[in-house]
Amino acid sequence: MIPLGHKTLKLCDLFPDRSAAFSPNLYQWMKQRAHFYMDGGVAQGVYRVKPGTSTADAFGAGTLMIGYPNNGYAGDTDFSGVRLMDVLCNGRKALCWCYANMAPDLEVVGGFWDRYLQVGRCAIDPEHQEHFTGADRFGMDGDIRKCLWCGHQQRQRRSERVVYDEIWYPVESGLQTDTFSMPDSQFERKEI
Repeated sequence: MIPLGHKTLKLCDLFPDRSAAFSPNLYQWMKQRAHFYMDGGVAQGVYRVKPGTSTADAFGAGTLMIGYPNNGYAGDTDFSGVRLMDVLCNGRKALCWCYANMAPDLEVVGGFWDRYLQVGRCAIDPEHQEHFTGADRFGMDGDIRKCLWCGHQQRQRRSERVVYDEIWYPVESGLQTDTFSMPDSQFERKEI
């Protein structure tokens, strides 16, 4: 069986000039490392690491992987791919690996490529918690921010928190722990 992540996707569909939401690094990686078919389609799909698996112990449950399960022989459970975040950060420098017995620990992220073509990197971070370099993602209006790529809105809530700084000093200095303090000039302070 030939791996198929999407049956009609072409490299030109992912070109970052088509949308600010599209990742230049993902495009460069796909251009150099993905397996596109002559009549359209790509082998690579996006998979999520299942919780409670040995792969979750190594990569973290919910981690997104891009690649495909190998099927070199009956019972083959290897996966050829890379962490999607590695691709987003390192582009074409992100290397694929063959991970033995990983395929059963992954679940396909259904419709990923179709969703990516609609909203770009919001398909990777639908909770809108990540900052992606290379393009403005949000427009602000008071305490509301709106995603410029998919329209998702969030309200800002500020909460006060206490932060303690831990400072280590040589015992022979003679400084007392209850009187030791750092000069304010060593810290940048911002008013909220």
